[in-house]
Amino acid sequence: MQTRSESSRAELIDGQRGNPSTRNGWAQNRALVVLAVGYQWFYNGANFVAFKIGGDAIHPLLLATLRFAIAALVILPLGLLRLRAHPFRVRECVNAAGLGVVMLVGSQTAAILGTHMLPAGVASVFGSAAPLFLALFAWIALREPIGWRQTCGIGLGFAGLVLMAWFTSGAGGFKPMGAALTLLASAFWAGGSLWARRLRLPADPVVALTVQLTAAAAVLVIVAASTGESGLTDLTHLPTAACWALGFLVVGSTLVGYAVFLAVNADVSPTIANTFNYASPVVALLLSAALLGERLSCAKLFAAGLALSGVALMIRGDAKKQGPG
Repeated sequence: MQTRSESSRAELIDGQRGNPSTRNGWAQNRALVVLAVGYQWFYNGANFVAFKIGGDAIHPLLLATLRFAIAALVILPLGLLRLRAHPFRVRECVNAAGLGVVMLVGSQTAAILGTHMLPAGVASVFGSAAPLFLALFAWIALREPIGWRQTCGIGLGFAGLVLMAWFTSGAGGFKPMGAALTLLASAFWAGGSLWARRLRLPADPVVALTVQLTAAAAVLVIVAASTGESGLTDLTHLPTAACWALGFLVVGSTLVGYAVFLAVNADVSPTIANTFNYASPVVALLLSAALLGERLSCAKLFAAGLALSGVALMIRGDAKKQGPG
């Protein structure tokens, strides 16, 4: 239960988010906000196409390892400089490391593995289920009530996912294990998001991201080495498309994309920041059709629309509970 001072502070923060005059300078520029949100929609959708292209040339586990290990090495010098300049507690770094393992190893790595067994567009729809799991976990663990809008959203969302599995199960490239792994990735993301509410993390976002990436990379390096996957791929003769996919995942998605998400989430609105859950699958479906030749059937589009309508209802229902901002 919140104390009076905590409640007042939360109300102040919410009020500041709803008041454009108190936002950071860039967030008062509508064009920059639209550009930032649009990039979120794009990169989250493009992720699944990159997962597919990269995973066809590199074992998905090794692809995830390279993604986070390279990103960690790139950001580590800056993170260490910021760490020296900003006070921190060991417990905060331990919390960030644990969150990194859950969100990046548990969620993102499972998504890469699952996409390897599915058409990229289909995987993106299953990967959009995080808000559905978030509401269920909050109801089970925190006893947060579920309103009628959220109930309808959960029902529509899961109905759409079932139909998507039904309509695409006979198509080539679809494996039930892939759908299960991608849903598991959504569940990990939702669980990590819920857990993050109760964690005290480093105040500096660069330090927090550095710790998360380093912890995730360390775990994945150990797993990849123990399974022998690191020695099964000749990284010196990768196809050009796979190199571009890996580069996008490291720079465009992990380093730039995550920074954009943090900025929109903190300076604009958490609700707007999470609109990618129902917008990015549309991007992924279009990109996978254009770049990978995946067929867009009416049945697939109907199932995707049903699932994403449920996700949109969940996000709008959460916005109603939070109030403006």
